[in-house]
Amino acid sequence: MKFFALLSSISAIACSAHAFAQTDSGEQPADASAGIPEIVVTASRRAENVQRSALSIQAIGGAELAKARLSRPEDISSVAVGVSVATGGSYPQTYIRGVGNYAANTYAEGAVAYNLDGVYISRGWGVRGSMFDLERLEVLKGPQGTLYGRNASGGAINLITVKPKLNERSAFVEMEAGNYDLLRSAAGINLPLGDTIALRASGQITTRDGYLSDGYDDDRSEAARLHLLFEPSADFSLLVTGAYQHIGGMGGGAVVNPQLPGSKFRGASDPAVRAIVAAEPFIGGLLTAPEKDGFVDISVYSLSAEANWDLGPATLTLLPAYRWSKLRDRTYIPGFQVNDQERDRQASFEARLGNDSERLKWVLGFYYFDEKQDNLGSNPLQIVRQGVNAQIIPTFNAGIRSYAGFGQATFSLTDTVRLTGGLRYTYERKSQNGLTSSYTFPDATTGGCAPSFQFDFNTVQVPLFCRIDIPLNGRLAYKSWTYKAGVEFDVAPQSLAYANVSTGFKSGGFFAAPSPNTFRPEKLTSFDVGIKNRLFGNKVQLNIEAFYWRYRDHQEAHLGPTSVPGFFTFITENAGRAHSYGADVDLTWLATPADRVTLKAQYNKSAYDSFTYSHPTAIFGPPATGCATGPVTNGSQTIDCSGFQLVRAPEWTGTASYAHTFDLANGATVEASIGGQFTSSSWLSIDFLANARQDSYFLGNLDLTYAAPGGKWTVTGYVHNVTNEAVLTQAFRSPFISPANPLADPGGLVFASVRPPRTYGVRARFNF
Repeated sequence: MKFFALLSSISAIACSAHAFAQTDSGEQPADASAGIPEIVVTASRRAENVQRSALSIQAIGGAELAKARLSRPEDISSVAVGVSVATGGSYPQTYIRGVGNYAANTYAEGAVAYNLDGVYISRGWGVRGSMFDLERLEVLKGPQGTLYGRNASGGAINLITVKPKLNERSAFVEMEAGNYDLLRSAAGINLPLGDTIALRASGQITTRDGYLSDGYDDDRSEAARLHLLFEPSADFSLLVTGAYQHIGGMGGGAVVNPQLPGSKFRGASDPAVRAIVAAEPFIGGLLTAPEKDGFVDISVYSLSAEANWDLGPATLTLLPAYRWSKLRDRTYIPGFQVNDQERDRQASFEARLGNDSERLKWVLGFYYFDEKQDNLGSNPLQIVRQGVNAQIIPTFNAGIRSYAGFGQATFSLTDTVRLTGGLRYTYERKSQNGLTSSYTFPDATTGGCAPSFQFDFNTVQVPLFCRIDIPLNGRLAYKSWTYKAGVEFDVAPQSLAYANVSTGFKSGGFFAAPSPNTFRPEKLTSFDVGIKNRLFGNKVQLNIEAFYWRYRDHQEAHLGPTSVPGFFTFITENAGRAHSYGADVDLTWLATPADRVTLKAQYNKSAYDSFTYSHPTAIFGPPATGCATGPVTNGSQTIDCSGFQLVRAPEWTGTASYAHTFDLANGATVEASIGGQFTSSSWLSIDFLANARQDSYFLGNLDLTYAAPGGKWTVTGYVHNVTNEAVLTQAFRSPFISPANPLADPGGLVFASVRPPRTYGVRARFNF
């Protein structure tokens, strides 16, 4: 019934927008330069105006990204409505409308696909240094199972860099300074190397102290990118790209919730937090508490090419790519110590054949992906020290190989009505080989170890001398058909209505535990209806979309029990089904040539239809949860969270801004803008506890930009998060702090990541 009610609402919205658009249909399409600028996107594997793209997409141009100071994946949350990106150590945790992945270790693969210039990046930490010299950001909401396919069940985020231009000599230098000792410098140059070759080189270096009182959430990064374009004729072009990035510093940190007295940004290694951990009855002296010795060391080298060859009847596109990455880090974000030493090698190849004619637009393609993960050198892949338990993966190698064939076509039935259909077949293999070991205490009475455990003086953490070894072996294979079907209709010269149904697939996989240690794929089906309008001589842009999502076998990661008594670890389970429905509104109003108003808002009503998982009560004691609990069976309890709102899916979220441009007599301009982000409350973890919930908030920003005549140089002063709000983005309840702890909150000790505090600074850019 809810679905049919939703369709009725969508129809009413579309009809209202249709009627509104018709009042303007007598006007001829206005010159885009006289109104709201156009943004060209390539989300459908062809260049088209975003207003003519019949899908749920938010495109954000380079100037807006610079104003938002986008520099890491977590910053996307501030500009993309309905998107939540949090820090899980070095791993970005990306959610769109509540569909995502609680990434926290080597096994983590996102449900939202990151793509850099068309190249899919499997590990989210591999894009941390890529967000510079960007032309635009494309956020595709909903399953992208046809043209993208791999692990795009929740959507895709496309990072598009600035490319070389033939016969153009240009350059820029950018410098920024701000609080927390921020110093950032960036530069780029475009050089013609003859009539048919051009080069673009760009890079960025950033240093910034940590936002948290203990130094965490800092930034020590450098990155460089080199594009070489060869275009000997209008029929052929070849773009070769090489890039390097390095991320250093202390890395991501955490605060505790409820917050400690004083600063809202007191880090988790604060003596007051360590005192809470030490006060835990019986085991406080053994628990591992957060320290200040965390670090991150990420290096990524990449090489890719894109060849486009117009063969006449169709254009052939070839996109080979290779990435070599390493990750070394130590983090205390979950409240205990986690160390990673991982090497990742990724190769991919995509071939597409397509053509756009007056009646038919089509693309056929093949995709190949091969990824290998193993220990970095002779170091363990991961060491987890919790004090009363420790785990190590001393040897490890894993592989993923994926093949896909796909096709999509749009056919014009009439001059105003078009049908779209797409299909993709994916075959994916996964394998792992290695060893994981868990350490625990000897028996207090005998001094010996339990059956299956062996005594080991060379322990990861004293006094955990009893070790059990678990082989990590296995192979998995998955096959999936995903599809898209849609219709679009030109309501007026600058109004496009559309309706789509599409599906997405995210493969299953392993986790580091004794068998059974696998989980099934998750699938999502999306229904969306929308209308995109340019009105009143291109002065108003009004886009409305309504959606309904069905989410099946959703994958949830958490600390949980395994088949070996006493062995618990970070596991992934298929928790059940969920749904969400709602609407997006995107309004841009150019009130005068000097005044611009924007409002982007989303309503998202979501719920888990069925959501159960296991809690190791025999190890951690009774669960602290807002969900229903079952009886204790074999040391574990079933927790049932059915009916709760999806994690990181607030009902309301949005951004709003107003900007006014002052024209000066010498030809210079001054732009003053005020804006911000608003969000209603949301759950941050599957505990569904009050101290793992973020209340509603508003973050306000102020920007003032002076642009010299001709745009030769600009200077911007800014204050972001003016009221210094502490906004939590993800939460993890310590499993070792009990209600009996005299210093802890009754709801337990929750470690949470937090968005940046109040920041201010000055940014200057010089164009040559």
